Amino acid sequence: PESSAAAFGGDPDNFNFPRYSLDFSFLRVYENGKPLNNPNYFRWSNQPLKEKDMTFVTGHPGRTSRLLTVAQLEGLRDQSLIRRIILLSELRGFLTEYQKRGKEQKRTAFTMLQGIENGLKVFKGQQQALVDKEFFETLVRKENDFKNKVRRNPELTKKYGSSWSEMAKVSKRYLDMADELSFIAFNSYGSKLFEQAQSLVQMPVELKKPDGERLEEFSDSRLPQMKQEILSKAPIYKELEMALIEFYLVKTREALSPDHPFVKMILGKKSPAQVAKDLVQKSKLDDVKFREKIMNSSEQALSQIQDPMLNFAKLVDSEVRRVRKTYEDDIESTTRSLGEKLAAAKFAIYGTETYPDATFSLRISYGQVMGFEDYGQQIPPMTYMKDTFIRNTGSDPFALPNSWMKAEKNISTNAPFNFVSTNDIIGGNSGSPILNKNAEIVGVVFDGNIHSLGGSFGFDPKKNRTISVQSEAMLESLKTIYKADSLIKEIKKL
Repeated sequence: PESSAAAFGGDPDNFNFPRYSLDFSFLRVYENGKPLNNPNYFRWSNQPLKEKDMTFVTGHPGRTSRLLTVAQLEGLRDQSLIRRIILLSELRGFLTEYQKRGKEQKRTAFTMLQGIENGLKVFKGQQQALVDKEFFETLVRKENDFKNKVRRNPELTKKYGSSWSEMAKVSKRYLDMADELSFIAFNSYGSKLFEQAQSLVQMPVELKKPDGERLEEFSDSRLPQMKQEILSKAPIYKELEMALIEFYLVKTREALSPDHPFVKMILGKKSPAQVAKDLVQKSKLDDVKFREKIMNSSEQALSQIQDPMLNFAKLVDSEVRRVRKTYEDDIESTTRSLGEKLAAAKFAIYGTETYPDATFSLRISYGQVMGFEDYGQQIPPMTYMKDTFIRNTGSDPFALPNSWMKAEKNISTNAPFNFVSTNDIIGGNSGSPILNKNAEIVGVVFDGNIHSLGGSFGFDPKKNRTISVQSEAMLESLKTIYKADSLIKEIKKL
């Protein structure tokens, strides 16, 4: 479908319900030049979906943080998430103004702005969940129950009893160095040129080390991906690069202060705007062949290559490594070790009563079609295609494509569209099939409601909902809007 149909409602509707998005696509898989003939597949349901029907989602949920301690959650709620929300809000405003410079600026910043708006809504949803007293109190009660059960067992107390207090200490150390982590160790300045330069500067140094001692992005398993990114032919827009670098230099100075040695080193006597201009205008790193030449150079040869962005990456490298090493040695490794202890303790006490955090591994989630209450109103579990035209304003992001406008009179009055269910999913499940009790396809998952964002920390069955496109809506759109009769025949044979 057109993006204006697939993403109808844009950012205002993102992570919200009711929803009217035709967010799906079909791929045909070929084997030896012919369409794959696979006897194992999910068949399409011929029965209309109803409220309270059982639903199952298979897929690869990405990351949850349900083993975080209350101390870690308080740090997220009171500091980390607020910092992210403020920074991304300012960046969204900056890019929105940048787009007003002209059509080309609007085009080149569009994808980044979409990603920022999505991320901003995620962080706001997580923050909203953690400041919800009822929700947070359930997390506190669960931790207290967990602690008490550990303390009742002398053996478990000896192994794991101090884990919570140790985690509180390391969480404080993390928050104390959060600005240096954000603006020194992991600062890309919003720049593809800098990302390329940093990878090229660090690569010959890292590849001399054994695999287990390298920075993780240079491990043998991830190195092919990094090389592919360095040699990518995707265009780099220098005007946008300068604007973003200036923005992040201003934010770096603001966070660390003008007197911080790192700020003095990167700015000197120049303004952020002048530094950004000097770094980008004369850099040749937007040339793939130039990057390929550097990538194949030795560390000694690299030191002789002059490029302003490359030189900047060399300039900051020692400080980047220093802050990152402190984090990895003193904080990350301790946090990981304590997290493993808490996971082992949880399994020792609860066994298979609860499931581990999501790690992109294959999972199946069960639930049912069910609405929810929001702001004192009961939200029905389904929307209908006809109602999309009521929501249509003719202006983005509520502007339906011409194909829909032409087909309006022919769309069935009772054709269902999107629906919500109580399946426990997280980012990474988009595109997962949603099945009925007979393992037949009734839809495709594409989102969650705003309350699902708290699913990173715990599942709230009263409000957390999965959002899917109904299979009936796909067939109706193929038939009435897109005239894809041959595809419909194939689907109905399944």
